[in-house]
Amino acid sequence: MFKKKTLIITCLMALLVAMFASSAFAFTVPQNTDILYPVYDILVNKLIANGLNYIVGFIGMIVAAYMLMQQKIIPGLFVIIGGIIFLSAGTITTAFGLLY
Repeated sequence: MFKKKTLIITCLMALLVAMFASSAFAFTVPQNTDILYPVYDILVNKLIANGLNYIVGFIGMIVAAYMLMQQKIIPGLFVIIGGIIFLSAGTITTAFGLLY
């Protein structure tokens, strides 16, 4: 009974916090004069905006399939996760607010 009551209170508190959240904190594109703008320019504009991430993600999926065929399950799963991250890098940067 105590665990159920604690779970209900926790869910209600999470719902209350979510209802009163005022804004989302997204990253913004740095200005040309900022110190980290060259890093942003290289990572987002030059690497993600071109199609290189799709090629790397596809090669990662092929390597993961090869590793899974060799019964290397754990490294294969990590390579699958990395390939998925590379394939969806544009969506991830947009979700963080970094428009390219």
